[in-house]
Amino acid sequence: MNRIHAALLVLSACALGVACAPDSNLPPSGNPAGAGAGSAGGSGGAGGMGTGGDIFVGSGGSSSSSGVVDPGCGLLTEQGKSVPLSLYIAFDKSSSMVGTKWNSAEAGLAAFVNDPNSAGTSVALNFFPLPAESTCDQMLYKPPVVPFGELPANAEPIIQAIAAEDPNGFKTPIYPALGGALLACADALQQKPGTGCAVLLVTDGQPAGPAPVCSGVNPEDPQVIANLAATGLSQFKVRTFVIGLPGVTQDTVNLIAASGGTDSAILVGSVNVQVEFQNALAKARGKALPCDYEIPTKVSGGEVDPGFVNVLFTPSSGGEPQTILQDKECTNGLGWYYDNPVVPSKISFCPATCDAVRKDFGAKVQIALGCKTEVAK
Repeated sequence: MNRIHAALLVLSACALGVACAPDSNLPPSGNPAGAGAGSAGGSGGAGGMGTGGDIFVGSGGSSSSSGVVDPGCGLLTEQGKSVPLSLYIAFDKSSSMVGTKWNSAEAGLAAFVNDPNSAGTSVALNFFPLPAESTCDQMLYKPPVVPFGELPANAEPIIQAIAAEDPNGFKTPIYPALGGALLACADALQQKPGTGCAVLLVTDGQPAGPAPVCSGVNPEDPQVIANLAATGLSQFKVRTFVIGLPGVTQDTVNLIAASGGTDSAILVGSVNVQVEFQNALAKARGKALPCDYEIPTKVSGGEVDPGFVNVLFTPSSGGEPQTILQDKECTNGLGWYYDNPVVPSKISFCPATCDAVRKDFGAKVQIALGCKTEVAK
């Protein structure tokens, strides 16, 4: 999702409910089919996000019937405070990246971290393989070359780090690289509760190495790596995004991304790698934003009752804002709810609504105050 205009609330993050065990590697198995269930990023059926549909009251009319809430009831909007998102970028520097791909990716990453729309995002960067290419130890891949730091301040260290690297290495050890990145994100969430963190895996190749067996499994098996992504999602609520550069095996990266709660990989073509890679990074950043919004200060300060709050959605294609219904039961995964109905601190989208909003890159979400909350019947 692009930056939300002045009248909009920007996304914040869910509090992490599971503690991380940073002194051990992630287990190689998971539950890809159910890992995202109940999380803000769940994908359970997003068909209602079109014009009209079950999650909307409709368009036109008053707050008591359908459509955009009636300005006559005292409608106003207030901008919320953003809780920063953290991205851990695990970057493939194996020998197959040499030449145009590496040079283009380097330029695309520099443009991404200098993009004003990336400001406020905390980014860490690491490369794989390590000099010890044959290690299975995820903990060795956990510390990034460039630690987490907010953009734009962390842009120059990231640019310098990739400029200092050259593609080398005959192995593409995605298994330990992804495991280390997931553990680093889990640590970041534990250190800063209430924030969001996601892994962004960038690769152009099929998993190769680091060894025939790691923790009793084949680290080159795409399903084993996908299970690792699913474990990160289910245990730590850390999603895995994958950007596939030219030469990547699409089935493999799509499987890893889907198991990590992000549907499918973002693929970069071979026509204009630099621009496409920059756009892919921006798309991943937008999709990584959590689906939680801080309560406007007029509500938390007692000026507006929580029963007079509505959530409006405007698709990127334009048109009138439409009301998303409040539904504390998240029937069919649709609607929004308060974290605490008595003393709310944030608004959260139900899984299917969250998934649909994320898929509409450039959509706008507004919090409207002063009109009676539209509730699902």
